[in-house]
Amino acid sequence: MSDFGGKLRLARERRGISLRQIAASTKISIAALEALERNDMSKLPGGIFSKAFVRSYAVEVGLDPDETAREFLERFQGAPVAPISPSIIAAEESKFEAQQRIAGVVLKLALISVPLIGVVLYFTMRSRPADRSVAPEMSTSAPPPVDSRVPLSTSAAPSPAAPAAAVAPITMTLELHPTAECWIKLTVDGQPVLSRLMLAGEKEVRQIRDTAVIEVGNAGAFAFSVDGRPGKSLGQTGQVRTARITKETLAQYLE
Repeated sequence: MSDFGGKLRLARERRGISLRQIAASTKISIAALEALERNDMSKLPGGIFSKAFVRSYAVEVGLDPDETAREFLERFQGAPVAPISPSIIAAEESKFEAQQRIAGVVLKLALISVPLIGVVLYFTMRSRPADRSVAPEMSTSAPPPVDSRVPLSTSAAPSPAAPAAAVAPITMTLELHPTAECWIKLTVDGQPVLSRLMLAGEKEVRQIRDTAVIEVGNAGAFAFSVDGRPGKSLGQTGQVRTARITKETLAQYLE
C-alpha cells in the first residue's frame, strides 16, 4: 500500500476523532501518532512495539486491527525505527500509576460513604413512628368503658422486617505475569487500567466484575491466571493478540 498513514488518517477523520483523543486512550504520544500518519517510521519504537501501537490505533478508528497490522508489516518491514527510551517508559508508567492511585482513593471514599448514608437514612425512618406515638399531653378524663364481650388480643405486634443484607458482586481475580518482555493493555469493565511494557517476573492483579479485554504485543511471552487457574497461551512469540474474558467465555481461555 503506497500511503499507509493516509489510510489511518482518513479513518480517524471519518470518525471525527482527534489525535489527542487517541493518545489519551492508547497512551501513545501525539508525536508518534503524527509520525505514523506521515509514514515516518523513524519516530516509532521498533519490533513488536510498533506493531502493537498500529494495532491499538486501528481499534480506535474502527479498522480491523489484524489486517492493519499485516499491512503495516508489509509496507514497513525493515524500515529504520527509533529505539525505545527507558526514561520515556518510566515516565509514562509513573503517570499511569499516579492516575490509578487517585482513582483508587475516589473508589474507596465512595464505598465507605454509600453504606454510611444508607445506615443513617434507615435509623432516621425508624425513629419517626416512635415520635408520633407520644401523646401531646396527659388527658384528665376517665378512660372509656371496656366491652367485656370483645376478647382482648394477646398477640404481639409484628416486628419490623430486618433490612436485607447487601449482596457483594461476584468478581474474578485476574493475574498477569509474563515470562519475558511483553507490551500489555488491559481494560476492565470498560475502564483502561493498564497500558505498559511488563518484564519477566512482574505481576499485576485486578478484580473483574463483568469483562476484561487484554491486548498483548508478544503473545508467546504472555502468561496469566484467573482465580488461580492458569490460562492458555494466546499465541507465538512476537504475535499480537486480544482476549475478551467474561464469565461466559472464561472456560475457553483456561487450561
